[in-house]
Amino acid sequence: MSTAGEGEPSPGIRRAVVSIAVAAVAIDAALLGLIAPLLPAIEERTGAGEGALGLALAAYAVPIALISLPLGRAADRIGRRLLLLGGLALVAAGSVFVAVSESFAVLVAARVVQGIGSASSWIAALALVSDSAPDGKRGQWLGVALGATSVGSIAGPALGGVAADVLSFEAPFLIFAGLAVALLIAAWLVLPWEAPRSRPAVPALSAILRSVGSATGAWSAAISLASAGVLGLIEVVAPLDLDARLGLSSAAIGLLFAGSIAVDAALSPVGGRWGDRRGRLGPAVTGLALSALSALLLAILPGVAGTAIALAVYGAGFSLAFAAAVPWLDEAFEETERGLAYGVQALLYAGGYAIGPIVGGVLLELGGADLTYVLTAAALAACTIALAIAPPTRGRRRAG
Repeated sequence: MSTAGEGEPSPGIRRAVVSIAVAAVAIDAALLGLIAPLLPAIEERTGAGEGALGLALAAYAVPIALISLPLGRAADRIGRRLLLLGGLALVAAGSVFVAVSESFAVLVAARVVQGIGSASSWIAALALVSDSAPDGKRGQWLGVALGATSVGSIAGPALGGVAADVLSFEAPFLIFAGLAVALLIAAWLVLPWEAPRSRPAVPALSAILRSVGSATGAWSAAISLASAGVLGLIEVVAPLDLDARLGLSSAAIGLLFAGSIAVDAALSPVGGRWGDRRGRLGPAVTGLALSALSALLLAILPGVAGTAIALAVYGAGFSLAFAAAVPWLDEAFEETERGLAYGVQALLYAGGYAIGPIVGGVLLELGGADLTYVLTAAALAACTIALAIAPPTRGRRRAG
């Protein structure tokens, strides 16, 4: 990791910087689902209806979609350090405001503040990981960061529910506020000050069109959008299907999904290392193929054990696909545009995750769960075949 006018940091500093960045993305991922098990308590505290509670969930994600590109450009202009510190401060402040909120309007506003902070720290943190990665290990290091998002996805709802039951409604939000403040202090002390950055030579829109329009960038964008969309679809369709078909409790469904996320977290660094050593195409094709297979298995495998196998296969496929797509997108942009690359990545993820549940809900209502799974498998299989037939050429920059 270096900036103009500075020497290369020591390996110890590199590891410390990456540890802080990985912790930041884990907190961001945890906050997304932290509020889910607390919705009944929020309904009681604020008197909000079911539709309004959905807004409370969306209020965190909407800012991520709206401001990811400007924040990505800011990471390239003002530097990663300042953006990460500002994002962590907003995450802490938003968490405190959620904890003390007794009206729905304050709650939604606080979630918006959390979302802005999360988008800022997420983009800065991933750019820091990419900046810090040694030659030939960018995919592996990004895989570690992506695995941390899966750990956060498990920890957020779990900690939220347990802390609220054992302590109080306010406790999980204050805990995360404290974690964000502690990480902010560590980042302030550890992250190197960056030299002033020159204004990017190419306008943001031109850089995005050039990079995403390249073969590598286009495939990365397609895989990111499709994978996030399928994730949102599965998270809507599978729980409703499991409840209707098997009568599973919320806790049992949560454990099945936790197993899938655990597989995702474990394989992300493996997929990144595979891409570093043998090229991104292998994990990309394998990830899409496994995702297609998992959707088909959800339709045909019976019982809880069959569902557990299908979701584990899905976790593996999602992990490998993203472990290829994220470094590919990084490599499609110039070195001076790396922050913008992660702004695009955040926008693609948020867009896919917004579209997937809508498509899943419509298909579920029109044709049932099995038809939804089969159509999803077919779409992913077509994507896999297309990628295998017309793989992207290498990006301008070498991996790592």
